[in-house]
Amino acid sequence: MWLFYALAASVVWGIGYAACGRILQRGFSSTGLFFLDMFFGLLAMIVYFTVTKSWGLTFAQGRQLGGQSFWLAVTVVATTSASLFSFLAIQNKNATLASLVEISYPFFVAFFAWLLFRDTQLTWPTAFGGILILAGIGIIYRFN
Repeated sequence: MWLFYALAASVVWGIGYAACGRILQRGFSSTGLFFLDMFFGLLAMIVYFTVTKSWGLTFAQGRQLGGQSFWLAVTVVATTSASLFSFLAIQNKNATLASLVEISYPFFVAFFAWLLFRDTQLTWPTAFGGILILAGIGIIYRFN
């Protein structure tokens, strides 16, 4: 099921980036888009928690993390910041090039998993794939 979810996320991100590029090229601000993105997310979660009657579940899960709640804060700040940086990159160049450079994020996932948690998720074949991605980013940057 994970592969379906990953591909679905890829398709939906593709739609979102293409649409984002269009409205940012038309003069809509990246910070305005970021605000609407976060605001809609808040409204969607209010509806979800109300319909499922699960208001307290997220807070209870947060309390269960105990000393690991720091990583919850890091996750929220990092993913929120990444969304804003994505919008800024698209606004300053275009959706296609921004997304092609962002493809490098798995390299950083592996690096930070090792650096922060000493979790080695990298094999030689995946490392080689990562090197190819970085080489591709170099080519994109050089010729664009």
